[in-house]
Amino acid sequence: VVLVVAAFAMIAWGWIGYMPPIEDMENPKDKFASEIYSSDMEVIGRFYQSKSNRVYVHYDEISPYLVNALIATEDIRFKDHSGIDVKALFRAFIKRGLLFQKSAGGGSTITQQLAKNAFLTQEQTVTRKAKEFFLSLELTKKYSKQEILTMYLNNAYFGNGVWGVEDASQKYFGTSAANLTVDEAATLAGMLKGPEIYNPIDNIQNATNRRNTVLANMVDDE
Repeated sequence: VVLVVAAFAMIAWGWIGYMPPIEDMENPKDKFASEIYSSDMEVIGRFYQSKSNRVYVHYDEISPYLVNALIATEDIRFKDHSGIDVKALFRAFIKRGLLFQKSAGGGSTITQQLAKNAFLTQEQTVTRKAKEFFLSLELTKKYSKQEILTMYLNNAYFGNGVWGVEDASQKYFGTSAANLTVDEAATLAGMLKGPEIYNPIDNIQNATNRRNTVLANMVDDE
């Protein structure tokens, strides 16, 4: 136990591997596109350096349906935990680690997914998971739940080279993130589990089935 605690402490302090500095969390370096507007406020072009071509949207520019769908499906206790869902972690450990059940569900919260997507690599290692754990705690200290949700949805990948909820809304449904219907919101939230598997362009049946699962989760969460 002492060795495990010591190892986690050294990872948190950056003694083992690279740990993103706190300053990077306080001032995230997002690669969003710059939009060019005409005199009548129509978007006529974008300038961007990365391939993502993302457009940032604020929390009040995101459909409440999408927020509800995301929480109901990805992190049911999001509003109550401190970045780490201990109950989900314990459940995943028992069912996956001891009972070897593949359908046990994951233990990662929305905050942990944000830490991984925005500040860490996608490698599956114990060191990366430990960093994700500590970064999630720091994110919860520094940002409100609304800010975490906003950052997560602006950094999420939705398949077909689409990053961020605004571009995803335009790509798949021809509307803004603010005007998503409940069905559209459930479809986008469902895609986060596997963007290439559950997107409505390439896999309409998978997307429909996944959407229905998300809708059922939203009903159960009411």
